[in-house]
Amino acid sequence: METNTVTWLEEAKKNAGWLMFFGVLEIIAGALAIMSPAIAGLTFAVVVGIALVIGGVARLFGGFMADSFGSGALMSIWGLILAGTGFYFVIHPGLGLAALTMVLAVGLFVDGLARIVISLKMKPVSGWGWMLIGAILSIVFAIMIWRQFPLSGAWAVGTLVGISLLSNGFTTVSVARAAKKAAA
Repeated sequence: METNTVTWLEEAKKNAGWLMFFGVLEIIAGALAIMSPAIAGLTFAVVVGIALVIGGVARLFGGFMADSFGSGALMSIWGLILAGTGFYFVIHPGLGLAALTMVLAVGLFVDGLARIVISLKMKPVSGWGWMLIGAILSIVFAIMIWRQFPLSGAWAVGTLVGISLLSNGFTTVSVARAAKKAAA
């Protein structure tokens, strides 16, 4: 395990400049997404759509190459569903964004419920309260998104993508700085 960490750190030292560059790009992209969450959300829906089309086409080819008709037919049907859904997201990004918004609301709600249960089981362990607070916030966000639907589609997905990009960008910049420091 230490060898992998050492190897990773050596690579980070060699590529600290690139890490810094891409981290700053992520920060800029995250800030832009937060400033314009509707455009970011629509863009995300199109990217998800393209990924679904690629995955669907791959499944279709896999279905045709399968050894048995049964598994090949199932794989082909699933490929058609994925590709069709992806194509729909690309052609109608607003409706794709609406679907992603509903998935986001349901996912946050289920995640919040699960983390409440886990935090209550952890109760005597330090940090259980923070987990409980995070779980409650997930449920509150889910309810906010659900109650404001379809208007929440204009802000929810894009804002969360922006926050994620911003967070990852700051993390990448921090790693790049640490790698530069370690190299010096």
